[in-house]
Amino acid sequence: MRMKLIFVALFSMLSTFASLAQDQKVKEPQKMFVINGEEVTQDYAYSLKPERIKNMTMGVSGEVKEALIKKYGEKVNESIVILFDLYTDAEMKKVKPITPEEAAAVNKRNADEHEKKLNESTVIKTGDMAPDFVVEMLDGQKIKLSELKGKVVLINFWATWCAPCMSEFYEFPDKIVNPFASKDFVLLPISRGEKEDVVSKKMEKLKTKGIAFNVGLDLNKDIYKQYASNFIPRNFLVDQNGTVVYTSVGYSEAKLNELVKKINELLKPSEE
Repeated sequence: MRMKLIFVALFSMLSTFASLAQDQKVKEPQKMFVINGEEVTQDYAYSLKPERIKNMTMGVSGEVKEALIKKYGEKVNESIVILFDLYTDAEMKKVKPITPEEAAAVNKRNADEHEKKLNESTVIKTGDMAPDFVVEMLDGQKIKLSELKGKVVLINFWATWCAPCMSEFYEFPDKIVNPFASKDFVLLPISRGEKEDVVSKKMEKLKTKGIAFNVGLDLNKDIYKQYASNFIPRNFLVDQNGTVVYTSVGYSEAKLNELVKKINELLKPSEE
């Protein structure tokens, strides 16, 4: 019962990916749908009934990713991978229908549980001073957060395997990088828990798609742990005085647009 409701929401997320503006300079990432290790078409994936889906995961890593790369090559690294695990016919017989009232109760409980997990995993919240750190960037330079005082800083925690992170990256050039290139603003994307060669390879691939900006490395999650304990992508917007004025977890166009609005609000006083 609970799983069926979750997948209604997840399919809504897929629709959001599909509805990204087609006239953007940076082409949106392609999607790869996989059922039990076999790639299927988008039309087939979208035709699946929510009650048929046992589990759905956006983004792959570890052994699962390695197996897919072995089978499908670099396409895996260049795509948002959505994995499906379906109920068997025998299992489907045990799946019971639910009433609208039960659905509403489960939705509320899921939302409350999710919000609780987000709050518990967030160490630094709006109004807190941003913990200082030194991050080594992919190009070798070292950046100390406290030395950026006087500028607006967007700290973004991400990973190469994270599908929502990649969707956010595809939007950054047109919404974050280019509009604020000449402003007192610093975009500081920090890869969480990944080796330099993995990050470097991913960024080289992204360059071919028009996504070219410097990123930091946080192999042991030392920086990330100062800010949160779970979930990416995460954004922490830091004002000119070092105070966190806005945070977000996960990706959506609405969240990114709100982030852009907050950056503009912070930059206006310094330009007057």
